[in-house]
Amino acid sequence: MDRPTFSQSWSRVSRLSPTLRPQVQITRQLYRGQPWHVVHDPVNNNFFRLNPVAYHLVGLLDGKRTVDEVWRMTLDRFGDAAPTQHEVIGLLSQLNSSNLLRVDLPPDAEPLLRRRQKRKLKHWGGQAMSILFLRFPVFNPDRMLTWLSPLARPLLSKWGLMAWVAWLAFVTWRFLPEFGRFLSDTHSVLAPKNWGWMIVLFIVTKIIHEMGHGLMCKRFGGLVPEVGIMLLVMFPVPYVDATSSWSFSDKWRRLLVGAAGMIFELAIAGVAILIWLGAEPDSLSRQLSYNVVFLASITTILFNANPLLRFDGYYMLSDVLEIPNMYNRAQKHMQWLIQRYAFGLTNAQPVSSRQGEKSLLLGYGIAALIYRVIILTGIVLFVAGKWFTLGLMFAGWSIFAWGVVPLVKFIHWLGTSPALHEHRGRAVTVTLVFTIVTLGGIGLIPVRDHRRAVGVVESATRAEIAIQTDGLIREVLVEAGQTVEAGQVILRAENPDMEARLRELRAELRKWRLTERAAIAGEAVDLQKAVAQIEAYEKELTEVEDRLSRLVLKSPQAGTVVGGVMRQLEGRFLRRGEVVARVVRLDDLRVTALVDQAENVALFDQANPIEDVELRLTGRLSEALPSRLLASPFPSGRQQLPHLSLGYAAGGDIATSPDDPQGRTTMHPQFELWLKLPPSALGSMHWPTAYPGQRVYVRFTLERRQPLLQQWIHSLHQLLRRRLSV
Repeated sequence: MDRPTFSQSWSRVSRLSPTLRPQVQITRQLYRGQPWHVVHDPVNNNFFRLNPVAYHLVGLLDGKRTVDEVWRMTLDRFGDAAPTQHEVIGLLSQLNSSNLLRVDLPPDAEPLLRRRQKRKLKHWGGQAMSILFLRFPVFNPDRMLTWLSPLARPLLSKWGLMAWVAWLAFVTWRFLPEFGRFLSDTHSVLAPKNWGWMIVLFIVTKIIHEMGHGLMCKRFGGLVPEVGIMLLVMFPVPYVDATSSWSFSDKWRRLLVGAAGMIFELAIAGVAILIWLGAEPDSLSRQLSYNVVFLASITTILFNANPLLRFDGYYMLSDVLEIPNMYNRAQKHMQWLIQRYAFGLTNAQPVSSRQGEKSLLLGYGIAALIYRVIILTGIVLFVAGKWFTLGLMFAGWSIFAWGVVPLVKFIHWLGTSPALHEHRGRAVTVTLVFTIVTLGGIGLIPVRDHRRAVGVVESATRAEIAIQTDGLIREVLVEAGQTVEAGQVILRAENPDMEARLRELRAELRKWRLTERAAIAGEAVDLQKAVAQIEAYEKELTEVEDRLSRLVLKSPQAGTVVGGVMRQLEGRFLRRGEVVARVVRLDDLRVTALVDQAENVALFDQANPIEDVELRLTGRLSEALPSRLLASPFPSGRQQLPHLSLGYAAGGDIATSPDDPQGRTTMHPQFELWLKLPPSALGSMHWPTAYPGQRVYVRFTLERRQPLLQQWIHSLHQLLRRRLSV
């Protein structure tokens, strides 16, 4: 690709004689078999990565040779691979802005190379643009880590890594049989009474996480100059600066530093799992250990290990793929594609010349951009759901920072960039055409109007099996998925207190019957009192016997038992009314979906009837199943969920009342819709494709067409109503 060799600004820098600062360190690294060199200033903890040609050029800067001499020497050696004058100016500018270069600047060169003030402004501007992720340094932890390093060294070795793997294998072996019971208790994490403990344990686990990064970095000779607090959505989270690991020549050491936080957290999660397994039900130690397992395993894997977020997983993936600065390069690659193929800038320089790397950067850039928007939207909705005014402020600022500011910069670039000198007309035309077509397409062209809801598979013929008397489950005779007959025993429970009371009543009855006989025989005994006592004790005895008989639960109908792992109920004490399972008819299934009042009105609008109904079962989302509306059984709506999986506590979309610990009462009335399951989803009696309790995503298609913009506004309005209760 043609590159202009000469620059009109060359005369301003050609006579300079710069050199690297004395404290600068250079480390050689291999990326895809090619040598690269990382320039590191340990004082300011600044980094810069040089390819072999740039490293050769910078190596010739000894404070005596001029920039022009160095460039010509590099040109003689590398020919067409040598940097152009414009690229040399850019390289020197970046080194100088990172405080890696020592040079006396004449007045005419200052605008080209002096970037420190702009760098500071860019840093604080970046902080302002990332208002949801603010960082504040607190202290230098080097002395503390130096003291802890000898204590942690046995763990931070190959033997320690092997012990960690063995420990996780053992804990996993113990945990897997109880994993279903663990998942069944996730509602306890979201309970308001648990929030305080969750906040404290979150901070503690993250301190351990960050300590792992710092100790591992120190173990391999890196510097950890900073510990601070990051306000993650206004919530304080500790962090350490372990970026000195970027200069490690060994890739595996860099990976270990990136993984150290998760290694430490998973080790703590293993300890918490064993405590959870051995703790008494409903005890504080059991709840706290559950919280630690949830925080130190599930959340660290979902967030820290996620490469689409710029946390540990991102830097590890960047090292594994050997694509440094992957996120920024992905954004620049997408910009290059637009400049090259949309605007026709043939001189635009790609960020990579390897086709495989280009594909990776494009895929990662698109995925990261989409995920970033989703995460930001979720954060704003979460904050607004708790603090409405603060959420609106975050939303406004996010739109300004991520929408308005980039748009203004793009318009400014479009109108003033020298790179567009010969292509400005085409760039402006393409931009206008794209904008008009996009806005016209989404705002004017009518398309099919889809309305969505979430439902659950239920049996039209079902019966709940609930414990009728407080008791300790002694024996479970069936498992989930087992076919039972009407009247078949499901489980047996016992109540020692009630059984003791039964024995007392029988003894009292025997005593008062003897008293009654004595009175009849003429002894001086109050016959009337004896008769009254006998009647009272017989009545109570009948009640106790009836309650004890209810400790044997029987199936109210023939069908299939559905629920959790039934054997896990053994040894648990249940209160009266607690549902232990359901008996359903698998050949009589339907979908029960919930919609709010506005959607219910739209779906039953006679002027715009439903044209089509489509179902997608969880676990089979790729397959669309045809359906039809059977009935709307509650025309006025109701505030009781037909199934817990539809509520917030179980990961559903329906807001539930915080005053209901069971999570069944909704914040606003919901309208039930009964939908038909097609025969392909029913399967057979014993092997159904759909099963009770399975979540279903429903799409209604209305007959009238509407532009996408109008539909999006409606969806946003519904989302705000559902999430913010407005």
